[in-house]
This record gives sequence, structure tokens and C-alpha cells, in this order.
Amino acid sequence: MRPVRDPGRLRLLRERPRDREAIEEMTAAAFGPDRFHKTVYRLREDVPPLRDLCFVALDQKGRLVASIRNWPVLIYERWPAVMLGPLAIAPELRGLGYGKALMWHSMAQSRIQGHSRVILVGDPEYYNQFGFRRDLALNIQLPGWVEERRFLALELVAGSMIGVHGMVGKAQPPKRPAARKRRSGG
Repeated sequence: MRPVRDPGRLRLLRERPRDREAIEEMTAAAFGPDRFHKTVYRLREDVPPLRDLCFVALDQKGRLVASIRNWPVLIYERWPAVMLGPLAIAPELRGLGYGKALMWHSMAQSRIQGHSRVILVGDPEYYNQFGFRRDLALNIQLPGWVEERRFLALELVAGSMIGVHGMVGKAQPPKRPAARKRRSGG
């Protein structure tokens, strides 16, 4: 059993542009170079994350020690959802509660902003403590292979997964009205 270290004071902030490089380094350390081939990464390609739902944790010295991002998705081109991840913690600081703090903060902010459902691919042994469940994701699919037991969902609004079914896809940006063609006067 390793000794418990007190992480000290923790600040949670919305992700800032200057955090991107440190986040990428932590994510690479946590998930490796193969992460870009995973199904969830394909859903993130060319889609900006939900900026108001991307957070970082800073330790008492102001160092970025953890991050969490969330992405918009659509289930069956009908039901909006938030796709959580990646959650990354500096390798030497895992197990100190930074991830839990970011998870609880992220879910609270998602709820406050009016989101009703969250999906993710992750270890149920970790994510079950936050209310994520496999049974809530049984009627939805991802457009590629994932280990089924790790595909989980959470209802931020009770009953929001009832009747939700189908393929998870990228959230499409709102379509702009077609520009009117000018008529040439005769």
C-alpha cells in the first residue's frame, strides 16, 4: 500500500488556450500514441470541444496537474449528449483525487448548462462511483469497436436515456440558411 499524499489546495478553472500543450503531454502520457485510432477520437475529429465544459486542475503551486474535456455528440441524429473525455492526470499524481474533483465539477457544470445525458468509454470500476452505468448505454452504439463493458452512460436528468437508441455520431453544427441568389435586373 502506498502512502497517501495530501494534494494540498486545488483550483479548478476553465481550460485556457495556454493549457493546451500541457494537456496534450498529460493525455499522451495517460493514453499513449494509439489513442488517435480509438473510436472516441474519431468522433472528436474536426469537432471543437464544449469550451464551457473543459476544465483544468491546478495544484497549490499553480501547476496544471489534471484536465477534463467534453464534446458534443448526437445519438441517432436526434438526441444530443455530452461525450466525456479524456480525463487526464499527471502520472505521478494519480490517486490523489484530482480526477474525482474534475469529474464532479464537470458533471455539475453539464447539469447547470442544461445537458441531460453524458456518455463515455472508460473503466466502470472508476466511473460507476459517479453514476455512470452500462445498462443506460445498451441501446446506443458507437461507430467503431469498443469494449462493450466500458461503454457507459449517465442521466443528468432522470429518465433522459429512456427511449434513446441508435448510433452515436458527431454533433453537426447548425446549418446556416442558404444565401439568397441575387436576381439580375433586366
